[in-house]
Amino acid sequence: MGVMSPRLVIAWRPIVAEGRLTTCELAISIDGETVWPVRGESEIALEVQIDDLLGHLTDFWKPLMLRQVYPIDVSPFRPSDLRREATRRWAEMQPEAVEKEEEAVSAFEEAHDLARAFAGLFGLPPFWILRSGHHVTLETAGALWRLPFDEVRAVLSVAGDQICERLAAACGGRWEAAIEAWRRRDEADQVGLLAWSAGMDRALARALIEEGTLTAPRDFNDAANDDDELRIAARMAGALPAYQIQQVVSLARQFEKRDTDQLDGLAEACSAYLATHCAGDAPFIQGESAARFVREQLGIAEDRKVEIFTVAADLGVAVRHAQAEPTTLDGLAIWGGRHGPGVFLNESSRRILHRRGPRGDVKTSEGARVTLAHELCHLLLDGGHALSAIEVLKARMPASVEPRAKSFAGEFLLPSRAAAAAWFEAGRPLGRADVEAVVVDLTKRFGVTRSVAAWKLQHGAAVHDVDLAAILDSIAPRR
Repeated sequence: MGVMSPRLVIAWRPIVAEGRLTTCELAISIDGETVWPVRGESEIALEVQIDDLLGHLTDFWKPLMLRQVYPIDVSPFRPSDLRREATRRWAEMQPEAVEKEEEAVSAFEEAHDLARAFAGLFGLPPFWILRSGHHVTLETAGALWRLPFDEVRAVLSVAGDQICERLAAACGGRWEAAIEAWRRRDEADQVGLLAWSAGMDRALARALIEEGTLTAPRDFNDAANDDDELRIAARMAGALPAYQIQQVVSLARQFEKRDTDQLDGLAEACSAYLATHCAGDAPFIQGESAARFVREQLGIAEDRKVEIFTVAADLGVAVRHAQAEPTTLDGLAIWGGRHGPGVFLNESSRRILHRRGPRGDVKTSEGARVTLAHELCHLLLDGGHALSAIEVLKARMPASVEPRAKSFAGEFLLPSRAAAAAWFEAGRPLGRADVEAVVVDLTKRFGVTRSVAAWKLQHGAAVHDVDLAAILDSIAPRR
């Protein structure tokens, strides 16, 4: 039997033999290629008990469908990297704290690795499933795929339904409890639904509901739709103390809903461009490509400084700034059904606080300009789903989202070709003092931070097979 979507196939074939009514051969394919249990081997399937698969899907349905964050303060690019990054983190922590985090990591692995369903079979490669906004990251055998969330949810739902049909037909009433549990998989109290979808514990979820900071999901589908920008703001800030989560949600709530035809049109065109020209490219390449496309659409030559605050205003983006906690929050972008689009710039952020011009105006802050460009990328490329239009800290952003926004901001404000042209104009210097002079000139001409200028100069020179990394490491080591 097979469960199919345009990209994902979970295929299981019953084994016809006496006493083996729940035994099947299982294989998973993505984009027409067998990826599990052995990638690339279409003739190999795994002999499993399908009630084990049903039990796993039932027990972990809510985390698989609703959870979008890692359980501790690390930000691995892929699920399989979680334990490795956690182990490095634990080397500098007290044993009691390590024990607590190890339990959280183990629970995460138990839920999100489908291979754990077959605990009696050893040596199976993991098959990771982790939601990220409108998509789900699937990982096995060192490969990653991003499939639409609705498709993955439908595939897993139909797989469970078909298993229930076989169990009911083949085994009489023996599996009634398991079948009923599957049918009730979406049931949960509102506090639990908020806790799962926002990545927080039940006590905090209950408190935020009771004090009116957040509205609880009406039901499982409401939580799965993930279109309440305030709940998503809480998720992005979920690793912070409760009072700081409240402040982040309060900041998001300040932006009233407004119509933005200009932003809508540019966002749609930019997303279509990426889908056509660099859908499979790395996030930083997508970010740079998007930046060049947006500059072209707005008629800004690559050698011209971007008036980023004017660009935001012309696109209908409300920009506000004030002092706020935590100070590690640089900016906040929000756009959803009830709020935004808007960008909040935190005047307490080190990036913004120490980068102002002589008048103290945020608009003269190089750091504020870079932050606003970064948030503009979230609105353009991630704003269709509020998850990615909220930025804070603590490993709460999808791994592909932040590198894309960072590269967009740098390329939008200072194209690599413009940085390279400035280096050529200066006589292609290789000495530290002369290279630093180019960096300083770029910060003034394009209104960017020293780190961004050095970063883009490195990229620009690399196109001409010149490696300035060592010199720039001493000029801007944190770029």
